[in-house]
Amino acid sequence: MITFIVCSISPQRATALYNNIYDTIGDTQYRFMPFDNQTLNYGIAHVYNLCAQQAKTEYLCFLHEDIAFRCKNWGETIINKLKEPDCGIIGFTGSPVKFQAISSVHPSAKWMVNHYIQRTKEGKELFMNSFTSNAKYAPCITIDGMCMFVRRQVWQECPFDERLLPGFHGYDLDFSLQVARHYQNYICGAVTIEHFSIGSFSTEWVATTIRLHNEKWNPYLPLYIHSLSRKEVVQDEHDAFYRFIKKALRTNYPYRETYKLIKQYWRMTSFRKHSLTLLLKLIGTRFLHLNI
Repeated sequence: MITFIVCSISPQRATALYNNIYDTIGDTQYRFMPFDNQTLNYGIAHVYNLCAQQAKTEYLCFLHEDIAFRCKNWGETIINKLKEPDCGIIGFTGSPVKFQAISSVHPSAKWMVNHYIQRTKEGKELFMNSFTSNAKYAPCITIDGMCMFVRRQVWQECPFDERLLPGFHGYDLDFSLQVARHYQNYICGAVTIEHFSIGSFSTEWVATTIRLHNEKWNPYLPLYIHSLSRKEVVQDEHDAFYRFIKKALRTNYPYRETYKLIKQYWRMTSFRKHSLTLLLKLIGTRFLHLNI
């Protein structure tokens, strides 16, 4: 039996998700556990741990309420994979590498592994698919939090970090890294889900991602599925950090703290890459954030 755990802020969306699971999961037994977080506003790590503790089923699924399953009779497919002793988290988008450089679940487009439908703001459906063969699963390190299946035992060994993550960001990166140190995470190509909203990057997301690296994960990174040459590692570390800084520049993350990140990037690359680009972007955002 699978318990579906949702940190809900919309009863309508939670109901739609419940109906979708009912219509598509097949003969697999399940329990639907939405946690109404509209007024309590608990951090998502706390909600997930609280609900997982109450759930008594062997399998858990932590998922957002803005998704839907777009195939039939998929429950048995997921459970059969979760039964494998080395299986950690099963998700639908992630990366087979996590660099030491500060970065998100997706350090770069080069290393994204996907199998899901993304609904755009205009209502179009984009099939994000990295599977080029008949393979049903692709090994990964990081898993995006829109949908994560896991055995209860694995969650018990690697619970969500409520102390370091009291808000709504970073929980999926941290959880998947914890699990990846002991088990093999996978992106699922055998089941299709649809994601209705586009993710965004906030000041809190930037601060949380930096805190995760500095206070917890730096000693354990990088982690890779595939062996990479030293040249590839250096190149991709630079690109991942550059990508993160560009995201930070789109938020209201403090100017002085962003400048520290850029100086760190300059030292990392010996001023050879994107140095002027980042400086100009920093100056531009500085003027945009001034209260004149």
